[in-house]
Amino acid sequence: MRLAIAYLTGALLLLVIAMLAYSIMRPSRRLWPPRGQQTWQYYFAWLLTLLSFGGFIAVGLLDWNSLGWPAIVRWPIGLALIVGGNVLAWVGVSQISMKTTSGSKGPLVTDGLYQYGRNPQYLGDIAIIVGWAILSSSLWAMPLCVGGIIAFVLTPFAEETWLEELHGADYREYCSRVSRFFGRRSLPGN
Repeated sequence: MRLAIAYLTGALLLLVIAMLAYSIMRPSRRLWPPRGQQTWQYYFAWLLTLLSFGGFIAVGLLDWNSLGWPAIVRWPIGLALIVGGNVLAWVGVSQISMKTTSGSKGPLVTDGLYQYGRNPQYLGDIAIIVGWAILSSSLWAMPLCVGGIIAFVLTPFAEETWLEELHGADYREYCSRVSRFFGRRSLPGN
């Protein structure tokens, strides 16, 4: 059972990564971000994402601690990353809105967490995945978690052309000041 779920999840993650790569290479025909919330691209992207990420959670549970890592290490580090990642992701989402983080047009947000990195929600999601990989200590979940991390690293690249079209010079100026994931490139006034 866990192998079947692992292989299915791996195939779904490969589809997510392929969808993002296609969107990066062909921004005029992108699948992410979707053209709107009621489009087939919207439902396709979110269905693949939810199924694939639910899959690596299921695999981690079914193959719990197959690597035999000590609980004294797994639990505090894994839970800290999962909780911290959730806080970071959900604060980031709340600052730009759920609708905007789902791929809809919205204002360019450059304050709050977004003054320190252009994609705090994805950084939080990556922390959650790393936390799950550590906590579950699952041999079969590890490569799936790596696939999830790759997807969240690629996602901003798929969105950037769209954001530049949407916000123009303001977005380009923002990109020149703030790094993709974390860190200001220059201090205001410099």
